[in-house]
Amino acid sequence: MKFGHFCLPTYFPEVDGTVGEFTRRFVDFLAESESAGFDSLWANEHHFDSYGGIVPSPPMLLSALAQRTKHAKLGTSIIVLPLHNPIEIAEQMAMLDLMSDGRAELGVGRGFVAFDYDRFGIDRDSGQDRLKDGLAVVRKAWSGERFSHHGPFFRYDDIEVWPRPQQRPHPPIWLSCSGTPASFEWAGTQGHRIMTVAYRGVAPLIKLNQLYRDSWKAAGHKAGEHEISVHYQVVLAENRDEAKAIGTEALSRYMNATTHTIDRLRLDSEREEAAKRDKIADELRDLDKIIDECRVIIGTPADAIKTLERAHELMGFTQIDCTFYFGGMSFAHAQRSHRLFAGEVMPKLRGIKP
Repeated sequence: MKFGHFCLPTYFPEVDGTVGEFTRRFVDFLAESESAGFDSLWANEHHFDSYGGIVPSPPMLLSALAQRTKHAKLGTSIIVLPLHNPIEIAEQMAMLDLMSDGRAELGVGRGFVAFDYDRFGIDRDSGQDRLKDGLAVVRKAWSGERFSHHGPFFRYDDIEVWPRPQQRPHPPIWLSCSGTPASFEWAGTQGHRIMTVAYRGVAPLIKLNQLYRDSWKAAGHKAGEHEISVHYQVVLAENRDEAKAIGTEALSRYMNATTHTIDRLRLDSEREEAAKRDKIADELRDLDKIIDECRVIIGTPADAIKTLERAHELMGFTQIDCTFYFGGMSFAHAQRSHRLFAGEVMPKLRGIKP
């Protein structure tokens, strides 16, 4: 089992200080995770809002961490690839891979915020097809060879992209998958790793993760080399009631911020997604229920171990990515959760096999 520290900053000025203080605090927090034993550090892209908007460019944050760490993998979780020129992403991630001595990992997805697509002038209904076309360009660009590409969205003739990443044949590629079976199947067929999210619901992921593994095997990829990460919000304390009180408030603020990003632009194409997130927000108010359903990690370290062991039996993941600092909680408590997880939870789970 591997462990990652995930960065999606939800900024609340009344508790987080200035934007500069908050940003530098987050960089320090992530950098310290390597010495605490975390295997990877992940940055998430958002725009135009205090929900994640402090990191509009994950490669820039990760390049800072490349200079502060030696061994931890540095990944984007995720870059919203349809919002970008894929050549620029290929270049930026190749630079990161070289600066970090071959530690870059590219996670991409369509993203859920219609407002971003609208402001960038990109049709979100074509987002998944743009993602696939853009990812094909990135892989060709990383080959180091001259290439042409005539896809539905991107066209290039006889170009060679510099620099080439250090890793061969290229850095690992992760695909964000939530609830669409075709995405899990496509990721497995293509040989990509997948990123999932626990708080949206564990039950559907049991079958979907199996679909991914079956598709991986059917495509002829090497057995046992698939990778499935699951993202968790983590709030730990020595006292269960204290952890639950802090977690309840943080989750409430986090979900309000999430739904706010959708409420700003309720496009027809977003009504289904908005309804799903409204439903999730309602469900997260029953903390005991969602803890029992393995959707969040809130409680004591012993509680966390029990929940994650059960979650692993259900979902078969190979990596746990944790958010500790979210929803306006104090940095002191985020640090305590981080310390308890690294010191008491990770050693107990490290030996679990996929």
